[in-house]
Amino acid sequence: MKRSFLFGFLLFLVSTSLIFAQERKRGFYVDIGLGFGGISYFGGNTKTIADSFNKTANIHMTLDLSLLTIGWALTQNVYLVGTIAGVGDGYFDSQMNQSQLSIAMYGIGAKYYPLPSKKYLQLGLDLGVSTLGILQNNKTSTSDPGFSTRFSAAYDFDSTMTGFTGMPGGALMMNIIGNDVSLSYTLFFKLAFK
Repeated sequence: MKRSFLFGFLLFLVSTSLIFAQERKRGFYVDIGLGFGGISYFGGNTKTIADSFNKTANIHMTLDLSLLTIGWALTQNVYLVGTIAGVGDGYFDSQMNQSQLSIAMYGIGAKYYPLPSKKYLQLGLDLGVSTLGILQNNKTSTSDPGFSTRFSAAYDFDSTMTGFTGMPGGALMMNIIGNDVSLSYTLFFKLAFK
């Protein structure tokens, strides 16, 4: 009885040490973030609306909303992800009445760590469907769906393969909705688990 207990205990110690000796593997991925920046509109009704909002605004601010990214590691350097992101372009007058242009993106894409030995740099590319929302005089209208693409680059503070981390970075998002084209450029900070 004592021998079998001792043998079982030794087997447990050896197997546990082998498990912890192996490098942790990437699997599930999730991140959320928030940032600020700017947006440019080219052609279509959106540029006209943004110009009219800007004429009466005392405060203009653009927020990056990296609402949710969820995915799974295809390799130890690449995650396949689904993303919900957006840009809120808010205009406030002297009485703090708000008008806003909002672009929401629902896409799929990849997060890529291009330098395997240095796991700090993360690149992202998402393609998806987008909609434009216009808030004016407390009424909201939404456009038909369009096309959106988003490129991001971030610095991963956690150089290990897995775990919680913080990532500062930047993103460019282009949207084509009918005749309306916009390009947003933002800086963000996101929290992630990989």
